[in-house]
Amino acid sequence: MKFHVDARFVEGKDPAPEMAAELARVNELRDAGIIEQLIRRTDNTGAYLILDATDAAAVKEALDSLPFARSATMTFAVDAVEIL
Repeated sequence: MKFHVDARFVEGKDPAPEMAAELARVNELRDAGIIEQLIRRTDNTGAYLILDATDAAAVKEALDSLPFARSATMTFAVDAVEIL
């Protein structure tokens, strides 16, 4: 299944201290085929992602493994989608 994720930084949280760890984990998820696309917003408020996972629980597990999620630096809105 494909999922669209709208990932947004939480206002007042500084992502800089965790950026290197976040990018490393994102690359691991890309290498595993879970993150198919990551599109950074030009206003620097977050990103859009396309994930490939068996179900919503697998998406939650992947997102929860991100440093930004663990520190509540970013919020995630997830929707199942079809790519046409």
